[in-house]
Amino acid sequence: RDRELALGPTHEEVITKLFGDHAVSYRDLPVTLYQIQTKFRDEARPRGGLIRVREFTMKDAYSFDVDDAGLDASYNAMFQAYRRIFARCGVPTVPVQADSGAIGGKGSQEFIFLTNIGEDTIILCDTCTYAANQEKAEFVRPAPIAADAAPIEEVATPGVTSIEALAAYLGVEARQTAKAVFF
Repeated sequence: RDRELALGPTHEEVITKLFGDHAVSYRDLPVTLYQIQTKFRDEARPRGGLIRVREFTMKDAYSFDVDDAGLDASYNAMFQAYRRIFARCGVPTVPVQADSGAIGGKGSQEFIFLTNIGEDTIILCDTCTYAANQEKAEFVRPAPIAADAAPIEEVATPGVTSIEALAAYLGVEARQTAKAVFF
């Protein structure tokens, strides 16, 4: 918006230096350092409520681990701690995959409180545990079925009221069907 602005959205460099000044050996690992402070962001669409305002208080956690397995263990411990916090407070949340944004990273999750007045959209799978923020959600289109198009013909489908029932009735996969009913 044509303004000069310098903000530190995150502080990995400072925390890494702090850790480096005090760690002597790999035996000092794992360790997690926390930082709680006022953050500033120049959000394009600042909003009220709990997220994406221009000035807010945030707790960051920075873990230092021996290897990727240790990092995964630290991340999982933090994830489970948040699940317990929300459960003890009686706040129902759904953990979803999230976009790491400009800060990046290997993976990111956020805890979503489901509400009709929310401003975010999440994708939840009805048949598995997949859950993602719309910005992060991935869709995997199955490979097409190699087959010649069948000739057009009228097929009576009495009592067939769903795609699953139509697929079973015709002996094909559900994704090979479409049913139109005119009233």
